[in-house]
Amino acid sequence: MVAPIILILFALGWYQFSVVYIQGANNQLVENDNLSVYVPVQQIHGYLVALLDATYIIVTIGLVLLAYNLVKFLQFRTRSPS
Repeated sequence: MVAPIILILFALGWYQFSVVYIQGANNQLVENDNLSVYVPVQQIHGYLVALLDATYIIVTIGLVLLAYNLVKFLQFRTRSPS
């Protein structure tokens, strides 16, 4: 039951990390005139869009797995003698 929650939190955390860190690091490179490792904004935007789509898919799968496990747990709990 915990695995889908961890999967969802990991996906959301990775996306938030990427949005903050990648754009911030790229802006810092421009400010320091270090363009040797600069990534064009269109490329960063494409990466973030693809990562957002992957995050939606992972969160959806995680929610489906969580609901499935919850139903199975409740079915098992109602069948077992207390």
